[in-house]
Amino acid sequence: MTLFEEKLKILKTLLQEDENIQAYQAIEEKIRQVPELTQMVHDMKAYQQDAVLFQKIEKPQAQKQADQNAKQMSEVLNELPIVQDYRSKMQDASDLLQYVTKTLEERINEELNNDK
Repeated sequence: MTLFEEKLKILKTLLQEDENIQAYQAIEEKIRQVPELTQMVHDMKAYQQDAVLFQKIEKPQAQKQADQNAKQMSEVLNELPIVQDYRSKMQDASDLLQYVTKTLEERINEELNNDK
């Protein structure tokens, strides 16, 4: 195993142990265990895909109806506390990953510039 691979493994472990990541993974698992919620998300995505299709084949009335259905489904989903919690935890996890990525990028660029 190279030094890079070792450090990558350490980073993965640290991220997996982070409370933000663990909270996100826990709420994600809870959502997966609610078939009604999974079905609602599936239906909303289907309405969105239908709207795009209807737009491409120039069916404005059907597109409008599919857009309305998708919007209604989205509003229902957005009002659910579990979805609000999921989005909050997903944002926290995303912020952490963006911070780590930015920090790594800055350090790599520093090292590359110092070698010149």
